[in-house]
Amino acid sequence: MMNAARQKLYFNMVLILATGTLLKEDTSGFVHAADIGDEPRNDANYTKTPTSAASKLCESCNCIKDKGVFDCTSKQIGATLFPLEDWQSLNTNGLDAKLVFLVSTGLKEITLFPSMNVTWLDLSHNEIATMKTGCFANLTLLQVLDLSHNRLKSESLNPDVFAGHYSTNEYMPLSKLRVLRLGANDLHSLNPDLFEHLPALEELSLELNPFKVIDQQSEIAIASIERLVSLDLSYMELEDIPKYLFHTPRGLRYLNLTGNLLQEVPAALSYATALAWLSLDENPISSIVVGTEFPSLKQLTFLSLSYMSQLKVIGRGAFSGLESLQEVHITNNPHLTYLHGHAFVRNDTDNPERLDWPPVKRLYLHNNNISYLDAQLLVQWDTMDVIDIRANPWTCDCTNRWVLLSLLPIIERTTPAILNNIDCKSPSQMAGLSMVDLEHKQTHLRCPDEAGNNPSNDGALLMGLLIGVLLAIPLTAAIWCVYKRGCFGLFGSGTPAAYSRAFYSRTTLNEEF
Repeated sequence: MMNAARQKLYFNMVLILATGTLLKEDTSGFVHAADIGDEPRNDANYTKTPTSAASKLCESCNCIKDKGVFDCTSKQIGATLFPLEDWQSLNTNGLDAKLVFLVSTGLKEITLFPSMNVTWLDLSHNEIATMKTGCFANLTLLQVLDLSHNRLKSESLNPDVFAGHYSTNEYMPLSKLRVLRLGANDLHSLNPDLFEHLPALEELSLELNPFKVIDQQSEIAIASIERLVSLDLSYMELEDIPKYLFHTPRGLRYLNLTGNLLQEVPAALSYATALAWLSLDENPISSIVVGTEFPSLKQLTFLSLSYMSQLKVIGRGAFSGLESLQEVHITNNPHLTYLHGHAFVRNDTDNPERLDWPPVKRLYLHNNNISYLDAQLLVQWDTMDVIDIRANPWTCDCTNRWVLLSLLPIIERTTPAILNNIDCKSPSQMAGLSMVDLEHKQTHLRCPDEAGNNPSNDGALLMGLLIGVLLAIPLTAAIWCVYKRGCFGLFGSGTPAAYSRAFYSRTTLNEEF
C-alpha cells in the first residue's frame, strides 16, 4: 500500500504535469526532479466526480476533470485492467485522461490500453509479471511509463511489449516515450533489442534489480539508446561496468551507481564524456590514488562519494580530471583518514607550471575520520557557498591553525547553522573542545616538537623544573655539610671518646686558613 508521503508526492506531480511544468525540458530535453513542485494538496479539487458527470470508474477512483487526472492509487481493481468500454467511458463523460495512476492496485497482467491522450502512466507497486504484445500501442502520446516495483522477469520483458503503431519512418515506435522506469523487478538481463521501439528514450531506471553482471545482451541494449541522458544502475550488485557501455550514448549526463560492489572507479567512465552528475555512494572502494583516479570528465559538476565503508585514502590527483566540479559530497565514510592536499589540483594545459583547481562552490566533508585539512585542497574558500566539516576528529595543533584563523570565519559568515560539532580530538589537553570556541577566544594552536612533546605543556614543565632547582640547591648544600663535617660527628664512631674528639680536636694553623 502507498504511504501518505508517497501519495502526496504523486499528487503534486499530477498537478504540475497537468499545467505543463513537469515535463519542462532543458537544452538536453531531460526531465529534472527539480521541476517537480511541492504545492499543498487542494482537497476541495481532489474529489470524486459525480456519477452523473463522469464514468463509473470515477465512482471507485479519483477523477479531476480540469487536470486530466485519473488516480486509482491503492484501490484494488483486480488482476487485469478495466474493460475497454469502461476506459472509453471516461472520454464520453468529459474526462480526457492525461495522467493515469494505477499504483498499488493488485494488477498482475497488462493487456491492452485503449486510445487515450495519456502522457504519464504509473503502474508501479503492483504484481505485474506479464504484459501483452503492444499493450501500450494506443497510448501514442505517452512520455513517462513507470513499471517499477513489480514482478517482471527478463523472459517476460521483450521488445514487442513496447511496440507502437506502424510507421513508414520508424519501426513501430512509441515515438514520444522519454522516461522508462523498470526498477525493483526481478531482471537479471535485458533483451538486446528491448528498446528498439523507443527512439526518444532519454531516461532509464534499472535500480534494485539483481543483475550482478551487465552481460553482453544487456550491454548491447543499453548502449543502443542513442539519446540516453539519465541512467540509474544503483543497487544492482554490480562488481564492474563494461568498458564500452557508455561509448554510444555520448549524451549521458546523469549516472547513478550507488550501492553496488565496485572496488575502484570504473574505467568505463572515460567514455561518459558528457557526464554532469555522478554518484558512487555505498561502494567498497578503498582508495582513489594515482592509477585509479577519476578519468577526465570535463563537464562533471556533481560528485558524491558517501557511505563508503571501505574508503580510507583519497590521494594526489584523485579528482584532477574533474575540472568543472561545483558540488562534492565526501561524507559518512568512517575509515577515511587521508585526503591529500592536491586531490583536486591539476596542471594548466597551457602553462604546466601553473596549478588549477575546479570551481567548487559546495563541499561536504562531514562524518568522516579526517584529522587534518590542507589549506591548498581548494583555494577559493572565501567564495564558496557551503563548507561542511562537522563530526571529524580534528587535531587542534599548528597544522590546522588556518582552519581557526581563516576557514571557520568563512563558515560562520556563509552557513552558521553548520558550525556545531566541529570539535578537537587531539592533543589530549584539547580533546572535546569546540574549535569554534577556540576561534572566538583567538586561541593560538601550537605543534609538537621533534621529540613529540607538545609545547602547550612547556609552561607547566618549566615551572616544575624551576621549583626542582630551587629545592635542590639547599638540599645539596646540606648533604655537602654532612659529608665534610660528619654532621658534628653524629654519623661517626659511636664511642664517648669519638664524641668528645668531635668537639675538642685541635686544628693546625694551615687548616685554619
